[in-house]
Amino acid sequence: MLVINENRYQYVYFVFSGLVTSAIIILAYISIRTTVHDKFRDDIKIIQSSLTLLKPATSWHYNNSWKHIGNSSRGHEIYSAYFDMRTDVIDTSESIDYTNVPIGSLRIFAILPTMFKDTIQCIVRFDDFTLKYIKAAEVKSMHESHEKPFAAFTIMCPLYVSRNISTVQLPQAVALSYATNRLSSLSPTFIEISYARNMTLMFQQTKPTIAACVGPLQFHYNEALRVAEFVEMYRILGVTHFYFYVMDATDEVKQLLAHYRDIGLADVLSWNIHKELDDVHYGGIVAQYNDCVFRAMVVDNFRYAAVIDFDEIIVPLKHNSLMHYLRQCDEGRTSGFVFRNVFFYKKDSNDTFSIPSHIKNRFLYTQTKVRRTVEIMPAYDRSKCIVNTRAIVEMGNHNVWRSAPGYSDSIVHQTVGLLFHYRDHCINCKAILVVDYTARRFGSLLWDRVDRTCLEVFIENGGICPMS
Repeated sequence: MLVINENRYQYVYFVFSGLVTSAIIILAYISIRTTVHDKFRDDIKIIQSSLTLLKPATSWHYNNSWKHIGNSSRGHEIYSAYFDMRTDVIDTSESIDYTNVPIGSLRIFAILPTMFKDTIQCIVRFDDFTLKYIKAAEVKSMHESHEKPFAAFTIMCPLYVSRNISTVQLPQAVALSYATNRLSSLSPTFIEISYARNMTLMFQQTKPTIAACVGPLQFHYNEALRVAEFVEMYRILGVTHFYFYVMDATDEVKQLLAHYRDIGLADVLSWNIHKELDDVHYGGIVAQYNDCVFRAMVVDNFRYAAVIDFDEIIVPLKHNSLMHYLRQCDEGRTSGFVFRNVFFYKKDSNDTFSIPSHIKNRFLYTQTKVRRTVEIMPAYDRSKCIVNTRAIVEMGNHNVWRSAPGYSDSIVHQTVGLLFHYRDHCINCKAILVVDYTARRFGSLLWDRVDRTCLEVFIENGGICPMS
């Protein structure tokens, strides 16, 4: 009996020893591989910064528009492509190739069927019209498709070069090719690749300023006064550039946007999506937000982008501006600063007490709507973000869905900043409201700025910005 027990103990001991030895070997392998992989990534950054990257000679004005991919009846569309210099968003963990290294990737935004499963190849075209075929390393339906038949897609194709060369000619255009759409291969739809306007600044620090990524104007948008107030309010808060996407707006609104474009304050882009509104969520807004963040990062090198709609103002409660808040609070590894939402309602009565007597445009919603909901909504529920552009891989309407390695989002405390949402239709018309005069502290500047802009653009209308 003692012999049997002793044999059993020896068996258990040897099994346990074997498991421990295996675990040590596995952990050692993982440690060695991780160390090698980290060193490889460091080598990639050194090689990348030592290369001379030649931008295509073709003139490109960054005026994208939606184009059909292959057979137009399929409803597949492509909008933009960006050269993304971040090598840490490319997965190199599967295999390490010491002869070819990634110098960046192409990030492409498209509209495809939500259940799309094809393998995609990027057809890359150079200035001399030579072609190169690259298998897409990532083809993903972005979040927030809301069970629509079509969704916004993000597609990433890595760019590899020999580590022995010193000068790289970058491609000029790219098209998508996949088996279920034969015309995508037979007659590819090429779109220009967007690069930094100034390539010498590409590896330098980002400009420490905020750009505004504004949701697309649609449904024959006619609130010119709201647009003027929105822009001038955010300029006071520290925003230096705006990206507007126009699907459908009145001539007066387009005239005002053209004014901001002409003075160098805004890019005005076509959002001519061919989809029926029932086929893709809210006019493809998720694709638009992602295009805008990449545009701010790649083309104009902005450090921050506020992702917002025309009826939303991100208000700092303890700082003079949003830029002042970011200078004090951004420690460098935050992908997005999440501001929680409160509602002001259009149906609520106007408080006209603070309107200066000399002002012509007298119904600014930030100055006349002073009662908001008591309830501050939870983070990620109708919240909005100011993001670090170089930290974003996939942006959502109310939150960051995917960040670059090492970054995470941060919820701004409700005593430090809030999202003031001036909504036309109330979510809960019986909600308890409380008086909040916070936005009025910017009124002394805002009233005159809006009046001056309306006078410059609508002088034939007596300096009155049209409103519904």
